[in-house]
Amino acid sequence: MNRSRPSLRCGTLALLVSALVFASGLHAQTNLAPVDSLRPLTHAGPVAVATRAGSGATHARKRDVLPMVFYGALGGAAVATAVFHVDPDTGGYHDGWTTATDFPDKAVHGLAAWAITSVGVDLGVRPRYSAAAVCAAGTAFEFAQGYVSVYDIAADCVGAVGAAAWQAWRARRRVRASVPTTR
Repeated sequence: MNRSRPSLRCGTLALLVSALVFASGLHAQTNLAPVDSLRPLTHAGPVAVATRAGSGATHARKRDVLPMVFYGALGGAAVATAVFHVDPDTGGYHDGWTTATDFPDKAVHGLAAWAITSVGVDLGVRPRYSAAAVCAAGTAFEFAQGYVSVYDIAADCVGAVGAAAWQAWRARRRVRASVPTTR
């Protein structure tokens, strides 16, 4: 059997999914107003204004690069898995939520997706886009293995969505805590 043909298709699929997720995430990231622009400059002279404007631009550029690094790492990992056959899975067993393994396979998938999604949020990716990217990368990884486990894909996506919901809730809670209450 010629294994280069499925690998090529899987690699192309992973690259296409990564490009689509990257493009939607990049578009979503550019629509955000920089945090520095929301603060009014009061009692500041021309030197302070120039200093803040310069450092804000540098901070904004760094904030734009880190999400691209995250998307690139996910896409690169999916392509590398497809090309180098890092973790082949031949199948031939009964796959389910309680597949007999030496470790809790589905829990590991879910927790890994949770962690990777959280890293994406820490790098400046919005939670829902980080979850979508991790779910797409997990799907590409499953296709790259050879045997596609829908349970592993579901565990990846559940972990990613759970992390996105948790991170969004934490962000809303921080914003509410920073708003002063008047009585």
